[in-house]
Amino acid sequence: MSKKKEKFRILSIDGGGIRGLIPAKVLNELERELRRRDPDKKLYEHFDLICGTSTGAILAIAIALGIPASELVKFYIEHAKMIFPKWYLKVLPSKSRAIITSIYSNKDLRKKLKEIYSAANGGVPPILNDLKTKVCIPVFNGNDGQINVLKTRHHDEYSRDYKLPAHEVALSSASAPVYFPPNTFSFSNEHGNGINVNMIDGGIFANNPSLIGILEATEKLGYNFSDVSLLSLGTGKGTHIIKSGWKPKDIWYWLFPKPRLLDIIFDSQAQITEQYIAFLSRIAAKQNNEFEYLRIQYDLGSDTIDLNTSGKKDLQRLEAIGDELAKKNLHSIIKFLKVK
Repeated sequence: MSKKKEKFRILSIDGGGIRGLIPAKVLNELERELRRRDPDKKLYEHFDLICGTSTGAILAIAIALGIPASELVKFYIEHAKMIFPKWYLKVLPSKSRAIITSIYSNKDLRKKLKEIYSAANGGVPPILNDLKTKVCIPVFNGNDGQINVLKTRHHDEYSRDYKLPAHEVALSSASAPVYFPPNTFSFSNEHGNGINVNMIDGGIFANNPSLIGILEATEKLGYNFSDVSLLSLGTGKGTHIIKSGWKPKDIWYWLFPKPRLLDIIFDSQAQITEQYIAFLSRIAAKQNNEFEYLRIQYDLGSDTIDLNTSGKKDLQRLEAIGDELAKKNLHSIIKFLKVK
């Protein structure tokens, strides 16, 4: 009997600010079970490609560096207040000034990401070339106004992105407008250099990067749809009720201090990608070329959790949601990954 061909396994992680704690908890429980079955195999070794946007980019790069998911859970819990301090401590009281600046500084987050990633790379700040599996990170390039997907060097055509510092890539994808300033940086290493690279959150076009993973596997790497297995982790979706009227004062409701408009955009983008994936799956199935797809998502309903919260009760709720998702879906994920 011929040996069954192994699937090209993709892990996709949505954006969602502090709600990245949800997929981090799911991955922590998954990693715990995978290590129980195979103690010598790290989480990234169960995937051929990892895609992540915004907070998902932070997780994707960390996993690809071999950082245990348990440490990523601690990252969100221990540093939530550093990433998202009380807004009035960071913004000048004048509304006229507040509307033209970001709510938060990215300096502390950059420092922490560099520290965590470096610790996993022998104390040396890693570049994308140092990641241990294929990775795709959506960003928006502010210098040329184009959408970009930053990638490891896993194709002959990819001769640019692999030189970029990993922590700057993660920070770029997580630099949501209004929340954080654009991530502007320069770099120089043995592979090359760059000046005034300027990027913002990839969530504005791919908050759910599942479709990017599918296209990368099929269009760039030459796999058939039927060769692909996609595990997609969400960060919770909310039900956003919109008021019927618009008034000048409503700008503060939409943008400050909680940018609800971005929350709606990010949630909507993630939901439409789910529909695109479902449509693509149906088309592929008609041609007997269907790919395997498992979406793990939590419906927050109208009791949504702000992307920039750092309160103890909210963090505890996010942990509980992650635990609940893991409990309900761990068996399905293990079966999906075909791990014995």
